[in-house]
Amino acid sequence: MTTKNMYGWWLIAATMLILPGCNQSKREETSMMTTTQINKPVWQVLEKTRVVFGHQSVGRNILSGIERLASKDGVKFDIHEQRTASATQGISHFPIGNNGDPLSKIEDFAAAIDAGAAQNADIAMMKLCYVDFNAATDARQLANKYISNLESLARRHPETNFVAVTAPLMALQTGPKALVKRLIGKQPSGSVDNLKRAEFNTILRERYASTGRLFDLAQAEADSTGQHCRVDVKGQTVEALCPELTNDGGHLNERGQELVAAAFLNFTSSLVTQQATR
Repeated sequence: MTTKNMYGWWLIAATMLILPGCNQSKREETSMMTTTQINKPVWQVLEKTRVVFGHQSVGRNILSGIERLASKDGVKFDIHEQRTASATQGISHFPIGNNGDPLSKIEDFAAAIDAGAAQNADIAMMKLCYVDFNAATDARQLANKYISNLESLARRHPETNFVAVTAPLMALQTGPKALVKRLIGKQPSGSVDNLKRAEFNTILRERYASTGRLFDLAQAEADSTGQHCRVDVKGQTVEALCPELTNDGGHLNERGQELVAAAFLNFTSSLVTQQATR
């Protein structure tokens, strides 16, 4: 190895020792609930509620978390996969479209709903996936398409409450590769994609947060550990999936599944209760 190469490797090693935390997500304290406990009144509301859920893999992660929470509480909660109208309470779910093609998901969900999947349902929601966003994504155009589709469905099926879902996130790439990328002026993997997800999510929050018709999945992934996970991307600070909640940077591990599932269940119960009192 030449002296020049040895110097380069020593420089990288020294930088790693001096800046041990530079490749980690920012964390700020947050007041968001971090418990996976579901109170009995919440289960009682959910047992009388019909939810339709279009999704892909992170959606399955959430449903796995719901199944474990119900089992821990000794609750029989029905979760079934079907694209037709459900005759029972619980969650009726089905995969939509193709990963990497968000428009196919929006269109497929609409087709399933119009074919009767949400008949007699109290709530219907669909989520995109983190793989539906990349550096080339026009996040504003995609958000407008998502909103337009959801509102059109709400007009065609007024008996069902259509809920928007923010896009799930990715954890910031860490380790030596991420550090080297920063040293040469590049963004670690997932950073720019999270910027696009953040733009999409901001538009959904502006449209739906005040209506109560928003399940903020991204916030649950960033906040539910008790920390507020953030990453700086091109001068902006955006949400990131907390690394404690994933084993591969995008899908939820068991802890992540249960924390996000608890947020999903509490949100759904609260929405149904609010609607009943209006």
